[in-house]
Amino acid sequence: MKVGREAEGDGDGGAGDGGGDGGEDPGQERRRDPLLPWLREAVPVAIMVVAYFLLPLHLLGAERPELSWTLFVLALGAVTVLLLREIRAVLRDEPHARPGVTIPLLMIASLLVFSAAYSSIARQTGEFDGLRTRVDALYFTVATVATVGYGDITARGQTARILVMGQITYSFVFLTAAATALSRRLRRALGERQGGGLLHGGAARRGGGQHGGGDQPEGGARRR
Repeated sequence: MKVGREAEGDGDGGAGDGGGDGGEDPGQERRRDPLLPWLREAVPVAIMVVAYFLLPLHLLGAERPELSWTLFVLALGAVTVLLLREIRAVLRDEPHARPGVTIPLLMIASLLVFSAAYSSIARQTGEFDGLRTRVDALYFTVATVATVGYGDITARGQTARILVMGQITYSFVFLTAAATALSRRLRRALGERQGGGLLHGGAARRGGGQHGGGDQPEGGARRR
């Protein structure tokens, strides 16, 4: 009888430990704040957009062409290096990478860099028709990436057309590669979740079969 009581005590302790572990499930913390990840992603986007509208772009352009092109190349080069780094992390399956957050932010940053360049060039006479404000520049950048030609803003000058061709080439090469890597990572994550669900379901069915098989001999003994 003493051994039975000790076994029952051990079983109660194991159940208590399991209950304690279940109460500290980190997944519950994530379910409590479902909007927190979205807010963390929205804050950098808001900062970049605000910086785009507050930067003194009027100091660039025709007045300082060397400085303008230098800043443009440096900014776009930095975004490209970071974008290639994230693409490589996806291809190598690096566990610490967060392409679902970083890649969209870098894509938005590249659009803002081109928008700033368009806004600076538009101050030169004869470069753009219909592009007067920074909103116009951002609108034209998004329309160019989406390959939607409304015709309300057109590139007339040689510098403007070279820059537009550069954005089209950049989008075709780098942004397409980034979008492909991001979709690949998302499909892999979805497959892992589905595989995990099937694995747990199979384990539960096997466990149920084992318990059912264990009860049959006892029932047979009773019938005898």
